[in-house]
Amino acid sequence: MSPRDSYEAKAQSEFAEVQSQLSALAARAQEAVAAGRAEGERLLRAAQSKHDEALHRFELLKRAGEDSWDSVKTTFETAWTELRHALGPQG
Repeated sequence: MSPRDSYEAKAQSEFAEVQSQLSALAARAQEAVAAGRAEGERLLRAAQSKHDEALHRFELLKRAGEDSWDSVKTTFETAWTELRHALGPQG
């Protein structure tokens, strides 16, 4: 085998190894994307649930009488704070 043939065969072999590594990297990236998507969906469901609870508490606040308004306000504020925390720093 000539030096040229030997060099090209070695490069071909190395390209095959790199392709295998790229395929493995692509698979890991897809797994990470799927895991990130699942986590994002979980966070969204949690935030939506907190939103629904805060909205419910707000509706109760609007209908509360004078005698119960302060206690209903407290439960609304708790629900609102939980919603803001569920939305994270950007919320």
